[in-house]
Amino acid sequence: MATLLYALNAAVNHHMAGHADAAADAYRRILAADPAQPDTLHLSGVLRAQTGDAAAAVRWIARAVRVRPSAPAPWGHLGAALRAAETPERAEPVLRRALALDPADGDALEAQGASLHALARYPDARRWLKRAARLRPGHAATLLNLGTVLRDQRRFDEAEACFDAVLARQPSRADAHLARAVGRLVRGDLRAGWEGFEHRWQRFATPPWAGQPPGGATILLHMDQGFGDAIQFVRYAPLVAQIAAAGGGRVILESHMLLYRLFNRCLGSSIQVLSRGEDPPPHDIHCPLMSLPRAFGTGLPDIPATVPYLAPDPGDVARWRDRLDGLDGPEKGGAALRVGLVWAGNPQHRNDRNRSIPAAALLPLLMVPGVRFVSLQTGEAAAALDRLPGVTVPNAMERVRDFADTAAILANLDLLVTVDTAIAHLAGAMGVPCWLMLPHVPDWRWLLDRADSPWYPSLRLFRQPRPGDWATTLGTAAAVLKAQAARAVRTAR
Repeated sequence: MATLLYALNAAVNHHMAGHADAAADAYRRILAADPAQPDTLHLSGVLRAQTGDAAAAVRWIARAVRVRPSAPAPWGHLGAALRAAETPERAEPVLRRALALDPADGDALEAQGASLHALARYPDARRWLKRAARLRPGHAATLLNLGTVLRDQRRFDEAEACFDAVLARQPSRADAHLARAVGRLVRGDLRAGWEGFEHRWQRFATPPWAGQPPGGATILLHMDQGFGDAIQFVRYAPLVAQIAAAGGGRVILESHMLLYRLFNRCLGSSIQVLSRGEDPPPHDIHCPLMSLPRAFGTGLPDIPATVPYLAPDPGDVARWRDRLDGLDGPEKGGAALRVGLVWAGNPQHRNDRNRSIPAAALLPLLMVPGVRFVSLQTGEAAAALDRLPGVTVPNAMERVRDFADTAAILANLDLLVTVDTAIAHLAGAMGVPCWLMLPHVPDWRWLLDRADSPWYPSLRLFRQPRPGDWATTLGTAAAVLKAQAARAVRTAR
């Protein structure tokens, strides 16, 4: 026993000194001798959590909890690991158990608040995080989580006070700058928001371009976020090309291969479009696409919202017209409208549980007469409509190669109904009518309490009146669609 305790003490010393490999090796040797040693199981899990492997952390700490269920710290760390593994519904009861055993566990209080926030239980999240903040005043992570919850409850002044308190102690803390920037952007204070947004990660060491005349320099524009962000902000690329050309410079646009064909067709006459490789192409200065609004000093009245700025190849449009005509979608009452549906985003997105819609909630839309629906859903969610009784909606995405093909499909639709994912940006960039279903706490770019978007004139926004209430949102959309379909049927006659 003394030998194992000595070995555990040595392992903990490695762990506390930041020697992760040595600590992991020491923990393994102890568990080879005693597979149920609870402290070692617990600390092995903590080490894995600290190195970013939340799934492994859950497995190890769960074993520690089974061996010694009365110890509060493993329950707290297990709950935090479950939250980090993006399973807040599992984390919440575990953290409740941890706090029953130790009500003064600040980490568990914070993790409980963050888990409830992820579940859109904002008042409960705020209460737990306020308890954590009272227990350890000035704790940066607690204040940051509390500020984010307050921001999502539209308590913006209180949220800014939390973020400011963090930045007063840690002026270069990027996540606090970004959290404060999101609060400003969603309220329409775009110029202040863009400044805070510059604290996000950047890939290149070359000097950034911030709107100044580039002389004869080569400017590299590049993606630094997702597909939707690239589609939204590539609208600025021709403006950069005009500035560069006036001074004898040029612009290179580095994009993802799935966007290459679309961007090259629409922008390639004045910009060299490349697919992203391991190394950036030769350039003098660079600008992430999401930094272009800042470079142009964009405020709400200044948004360049002329559409379309992206368009598919006419040959692709014709080919997809034939394919869509061959699909056997439901026709009710002499269908006159072709409507595309997307109800789920990338499941890896941190807010996907709030922005994606259960397929069964679409039934009010699907029952509207006079509409031919077609699914543009990708991923595992695409099969969900097939499981609904009496529903037959064909999926058009099987032969889609890239966003140029998706654009050609959109050009053949009367309307797209979608959640907040990249295809909404593509429809907006093309000027295709699009109804966007938004959660109660929207992404910053959709602002607050408005049914239109200053970024995309063809979008109409349908918002949840309260967290999780898709029934009201889709019921409203179904009523509007029913009236529109009836008008289309009368016109077709």
